[in-house]
Amino acid sequence: MGFRVDVEKKGDRDVYILRDESTGASASVLPSYGFNLFDLRLPAAGEVRPIVVSDPDFASAPSKPGGNGTPILFPFPNRIRGGEFTFEGKSYAIPTNKGANAIHGFAIDVPWDVVEHKATADAAVIEGRFQLSVHAPQHVDHWPTDAMLYVRYELAGRTLTMTTTVSNPTDRDLPYGFGIHPYFRLPFPPGGDPARTKIILPASKYWPLKDFLPTGETFEVDERLDFRQGKPIAGLKLDDVLTDLEHVDDLGVCRLVDLEKNAEFQLGFDGAFRHLVVYTPPGKPDVIAVEPYTQTTDAINLQTRGIPAGLRVLGHGEEDSLTLTMKTVG
Repeated sequence: MGFRVDVEKKGDRDVYILRDESTGASASVLPSYGFNLFDLRLPAAGEVRPIVVSDPDFASAPSKPGGNGTPILFPFPNRIRGGEFTFEGKSYAIPTNKGANAIHGFAIDVPWDVVEHKATADAAVIEGRFQLSVHAPQHVDHWPTDAMLYVRYELAGRTLTMTTTVSNPTDRDLPYGFGIHPYFRLPFPPGGDPARTKIILPASKYWPLKDFLPTGETFEVDERLDFRQGKPIAGLKLDDVLTDLEHVDDLGVCRLVDLEKNAEFQLGFDGAFRHLVVYTPPGKPDVIAVEPYTQTTDAINLQTRGIPAGLRVLGHGEEDSLTLTMKTVG
């Protein structure tokens, strides 16, 4: 008994499955379509349960890149107004792909390189690489510089750790934001009672939106958006941006609690993640997207207006390391 990584064919695509044989946990990744973690199964309340949600045929015929599994959003999460921005005096235009706006970056649906996959004494591991100029060359002129992104998944016990490294291989400044858009199932057994759940989010403020874009102000959360003491998933209708996230010892935690099973799923994030999008997809009453971002929506334009919005900038040779965790308790 131990860890292993299996490679399976789904249609003409390779799926890499990380396994912990001692707990039954597994994590399935599709490198050829945005390095998407589209299936995560972790022990909870005595059974291995599906945590991350995607369409049944996603691995063999992937589509709707922002609507399945764990989309990776880089070099910007969510929307850029009109697909246009200015950085260091130069104007850029990105093809719009969500109404009048550009959304979710360039890494979400393109093939990534698999750097390595292996089983160690401590975990099952896969690491992928995205480089803007290599994997999405059609967008090179749409962003101020080239960019490198490494994502490493490690599965051990009840925990999946996602370590992300962003680096700048150029001699110009690289502006960026990073986020994920994972879809989680709650309650744990499909068909369970959504009223017997609780979603706890550590946010004390929110960004008001107009046409899905921040106005530039932030306010204290109102009754609808105050999840600090928890709310049941039943009946929620959300597409909102929260901020002022509480971190304890550089760790923030979102909790999805199944009261009936006395078990919970926890999404942890380090201090780089200061904003959180929460979204309930229509027609899926037992699914919620909880999305940690390093920046808010349209940050690159908000920063130009002098509004601190989380835009990160790397100089030549600089890099950032970001950490997220997904685990079950109980």
